[in-house]
Amino acid sequence: MILASGITAVVASRSLDASRLHGRLSVPPLYDDVSYFGDAVRWVNAFGSRGVAGSISDLLHHHAPFSTLVAATGFWLFPETYVGPYLVHAAIVFGFLIGIVWLVRRRPVLEIASCLVAAACVPVLWHTVTEARPDLPSGLAVGLAAGAIVYRGVLRRSTWSLAGLGVACALAASIKPTSFPAALALLGSAFAIRLVVDCIQAGGLRPSLRTALSVLVWFVLPLIATAAVLIGPAMVETVTYILLVFVSQRDLWTTGEGFWVGLLRFSIGGEGRFGLHYWFAIGTGLMLLRLVLASICGSAALRDALVLLVSVLIAYAIPSVAAIKTYYFGAMFYGLFVVAMVLNGCASAALIEELLARLGLSNEIRRYLLTAGRVLALAFVLQLFFRHVVVGQISTATPLSAQQQESIRLATERLWSLLREIKPQTPGPLYVGFSSPYPVTSATIQLYAARAKMNLVIRDELFYRSAQETGDALLRSEILVLSSSIQHTLVGPRVGDELIARMDAEKGLCLLDSMSFPDVSVRVYRRGC
Repeated sequence: MILASGITAVVASRSLDASRLHGRLSVPPLYDDVSYFGDAVRWVNAFGSRGVAGSISDLLHHHAPFSTLVAATGFWLFPETYVGPYLVHAAIVFGFLIGIVWLVRRRPVLEIASCLVAAACVPVLWHTVTEARPDLPSGLAVGLAAGAIVYRGVLRRSTWSLAGLGVACALAASIKPTSFPAALALLGSAFAIRLVVDCIQAGGLRPSLRTALSVLVWFVLPLIATAAVLIGPAMVETVTYILLVFVSQRDLWTTGEGFWVGLLRFSIGGEGRFGLHYWFAIGTGLMLLRLVLASICGSAALRDALVLLVSVLIAYAIPSVAAIKTYYFGAMFYGLFVVAMVLNGCASAALIEELLARLGLSNEIRRYLLTAGRVLALAFVLQLFFRHVVVGQISTATPLSAQQQESIRLATERLWSLLREIKPQTPGPLYVGFSSPYPVTSATIQLYAARAKMNLVIRDELFYRSAQETGDALLRSEILVLSSSIQHTLVGPRVGDELIARMDAEKGLCLLDSMSFPDVSVRVYRRGC
């Protein structure tokens, strides 16, 4: 507990420092994070009028209740800054480390310490602190839940243990409701594989069928009940969102890369190198080592190793075969890979211990050899932790150049100052349409308006296939914010220059402001002036 707390403090401190220098904390809130901030502010603002029951009901209808609650907690702890929602994510890292301790609790202290230090060296844990969105916490939680399923047999677990496992799996999968189907596919597959292997080890599927059905019921029913409470209220909205992104807007999000490039993306590709770095090679090596040792030690050990390996492959396949790919979609694989690395390392140590005993070495010699190995392993991961976390350069999931930081800061401040002074032409809210999320993220302006209790409605006109459609949609707002065409990986076509040319010639529009930066230009128009 003390070691996990200390590691978490170092990871959180260094991650936030890196974010202040070249990450999200170096600019106003932007992209997806700010949408959860806005949800939290609006939820807190309405708490008094709704009451506790009404607020809980409303929270369960949010896009990601977990992230709303985390952001609200962060604002409560640090009301004057935006660091709070990020700092609260350190609790997720701490919980993940405690989960690892629980999974390997029967191993010697030196091995447990090595596992904690090694896990903290994996970049995905740093990124969990520098991002205020549910993807990475969900990935860590789902990976931990899958590890809890496969690390030992389920056939002989108590009913309360199975029920608790089902509830834990539902809680993990509910952190990001829109990825619940993928998480459920992984967790369900892992449980089914573990259960089948346990039945085979117990003497066959038929003799174990009644016990297996009982085990399945005690796991599945609590999982379904918990998920129904947490996800059920917003099920229609969640399914609608999934269909919108993965079906209706699929062409806007896909990268068009080849099958094999996409298949390798989360392992040795860009996302895999970014989230796992060299730990992918280390984790793969530990997996192979366990398979070799297990094949020597017996079929039972080999089956346990294969159950974990197959679960990792399923976690890898789910985001890899999807047409839409982002770094965050691989979170489920990253989380389970870290857990698998820890479990394989400890299992390999246990198998080596067993093989040494078979060689007939004395207890004293075996103890010296094992202790020396554990000390060397701990020293190895400690120097990596010191070099890459304590004094090294921590990476962030959303790195921003100095020019991008300046563009985002200046453009956001200038636009917000302008909008605060504008009164709508007719009674009611002021409608503002955006053509691009850069350099000003529309949700940032919405967040500022919510905190200032200003009646403002944002329209993101980003999801059209042509400049004509985008321009027609923008003209439905009173204020139009247009960005020039830039090379980007953000959603929407690069039609900014065409839009600006059209609006400059459009009758009934007047130019309120024009901003030019080295990487982008911004025009602000008003309709009907």
